[in-house]
Amino acid sequence: MAVRGAQLGRDGEPAWSIFQFSGITGDTPGWQQLDAFLKARLQHLEPVLAGREWLAGRFSVADILMADVLRLVHRFNGLAEYHACRDYVTRATARPSFVKAHADQMAHFAAAD
Repeated sequence: MAVRGAQLGRDGEPAWSIFQFSGITGDTPGWQQLDAFLKARLQHLEPVLAGREWLAGRFSVADILMADVLRLVHRFNGLAEYHACRDYVTRATARPSFVKAHADQMAHFAAAD
C-alpha cells in the first residue's frame, strides 16, 4: 500500500501529492513501519467486517469514526486487498446522513476560499 509517485488516488490525483513537500517516500524506514502497522490493523479488521454490516451491530458512532479513517486509506487505494473493509466504507459513506454531512463540510471549506 505504499504510496509512490506513479500511483494515483481514487480521484485521479497523484497519491504522493500530499507528501511531496515533506520528503516522505515509500522507501524510508518510517514509511515502511507505518505501512506495516496499517496492514496489520487491516488484516485484523477484514474478517471482523466480513461477518457483519456494522462494527457494533447497529450503525453507531464507532462506524462514523472507523469509516472516516478508512475513507482516507481507501482514497489512496489502500483497501484494494481488503474487500470487506472497502465494502464497509462504501456502505457507510453512501448513507444519506454521511453524504449530507460531507457536502456541508465541503461547502464550509469552499466558502472559506
